[in-house]
Amino acid sequence: MKKINLELDEKQYQTLVEAVFLGTWMVNSTKLELDEDFEEIRELVLSKYKEAGLEDKISYQEAFEVHDLQVDYERQLFEKYVDEYEEFSFWDMLIEKLSEKRLKEEYGDISVPLSDEMMERRLQIEEELGNELEERGITNLELK
Repeated sequence: MKKINLELDEKQYQTLVEAVFLGTWMVNSTKLELDEDFEEIRELVLSKYKEAGLEDKISYQEAFEVHDLQVDYERQLFEKYVDEYEEFSFWDMLIEKLSEKRLKEEYGDISVPLSDEMMERRLQIEEELGNELEERGITNLELK
C-alpha cells in the first residue's frame, strides 16, 4: 500500500491532534467496542507528540501501550468544542423532532420526499418553534 507523508509545523500538528481526538471521540462515544481503524490513526498521530514538544498535553500509557491526551488538555477540548456542539445540536434536534411530530399531527403519515407544501409547512413550524424556544427556553414544553 502506498504511504502518504505529511509535513506539519507544531501548530498544524496540534490542530491535527485535536481533530483526530475529537473525531475519534465522536465515532466511538456511542459504541460498546472501539472502531479500530479510528483508534489506529489516533495512535499514529499521537505517537509523534515529542517531536512537536507536546509532552505537557500528551503522554504514553505504558500499561496499555497507547498514547493519550492529558486529562486537563482533554477537558479543555471538550469545553471548547464538544460542549458548544452538544448545546447547539440539542436545540437543533429538538426543533427538528418537534416539527416532525407537529407535521405528522397535521398531515398524518408523511411521505418521503416531502411535498413542496409539506416542506414549506415544516420550515414554518421550525421557525415558530425556534423563535418560541429562543424566547422562552423549555419552560413551555410539556410531556403527555
